[in-house]
Amino acid sequence: MKQKDFEARVLEIWLLSRVPLTLAHVQHLTGASRANTKKALDAMTVEGVLGAERPKSGPATVAELEKMRTLTSEVAGSRALARAAGAVTGKALAGRGGDEKSVVASGGLSLVLGPLGWLYAAPLREAIPGVAIYVGVCSFLPHVLLMPLLGILAPISGLAGVYYAIRHNQTGERTGLFSDRKKSK
Repeated sequence: MKQKDFEARVLEIWLLSRVPLTLAHVQHLTGASRANTKKALDAMTVEGVLGAERPKSGPATVAELEKMRTLTSEVAGSRALARAAGAVTGKALAGRGGDEKSVVASGGLSLVLGPLGWLYAAPLREAIPGVAIYVGVCSFLPHVLLMPLLGILAPISGLAGVYYAIRHNQTGERTGLFSDRKKSK
């Protein structure tokens, strides 16, 4: 282990835990040889590197410190897995308060349910009139005319749902198709 890496590891132990910096603890936690550990610790002590105040709480034993390191790496691994899953599903890792919208769900709901699916990610001032028009058209238009019309409008509605979810994830809030463009100041 290089001196720079050794010092960084010892400082990490010193500043993030209450584990006593005994020769055995440092040797175990850094993997350095006994002679190198003793020489490096003596040098760090003489130079005043280890003069910073230690935390009042934190792992107090080597076992607790190693468990914390294991849990930290598992959490980092699960976040990486969540990001990878988000790339596949269109649902990003909760970076803005956990209110991300799934692009796949929004598009699917909007394709199948029409403007009713917009309620998932669109601003209500656009979704509610869309729902009212959709219900009105479906109620009063004869099925002979309604089916070809829905064959054209359903994919357009699905694309609008995808757009609403993407814009929601970019801005962190429900953003309209035309009404919420940011005005230049």
